[in-house]
Amino acid sequence: MKQIIYNVLRKISGLLQSSTGSFKRHHSQYTEEGKLETERATGLKHLLDNSINGPEMRTQDLLLQHPQIKVAVDVGSGTGWSSAALAKIVQKVIAVEPSQAAVDISKNIYPTDTYPNITWIQGFAEEVLPALKLQTPTLFLTGCVLSHIRDKEVIKICEAISKTAPQGSVMSLAECFGDEEWHQLMWHVRTKNWWQKQFPEWELTFHGPQITGERYFKGIWGVKKGNA
Repeated sequence: MKQIIYNVLRKISGLLQSSTGSFKRHHSQYTEEGKLETERATGLKHLLDNSINGPEMRTQDLLLQHPQIKVAVDVGSGTGWSSAALAKIVQKVIAVEPSQAAVDISKNIYPTDTYPNITWIQGFAEEVLPALKLQTPTLFLTGCVLSHIRDKEVIKICEAISKTAPQGSVMSLAECFGDEEWHQLMWHVRTKNWWQKQFPEWELTFHGPQITGERYFKGIWGVKKGNA
């Protein structure tokens, strides 16, 4: 009975989350005093640790299996460390981030003269992605972005990725999955079936490790079916 009550409260908590409130919290963290230097240090650590190929992403491992990929789209790029890492392993990176404050920090830390192959775009992914008109197989990456957004918006983003991605594209999603679907304010876990339903044209691989002390895992690969 306690578990049932807990699951209900968890679901209600997720339903109470609004897209406006989620974005405001997301944006406000990048306007805090000293955030630029904090993110500079955090980004450097991620780059030194090769986090882009950590167990939740394994992005370089995925690209080794799909050497045709030369373009990457970083969905929810935050303050840019993942885009900077991608810029070293593909020819072109398109970084999409809804917070202008985060984009400004990204451009400061990873300037154009050092990272000329990154295009920074401010906007919501579900609106930006369809306008990209990609012509070649592309890598789509998220860094635990979708696990902090409610289903309503995530479904739109997944649809936008699928419609935008040419055949032969791949995904590296550092997102949560588990045996049961559950939601909390700013934290969401979906089942494998839920993810596959959003990406019917993709072959998904749920490779990610179990999060220590939790009942869920993090890390999904995807390959859009068809010839490159």
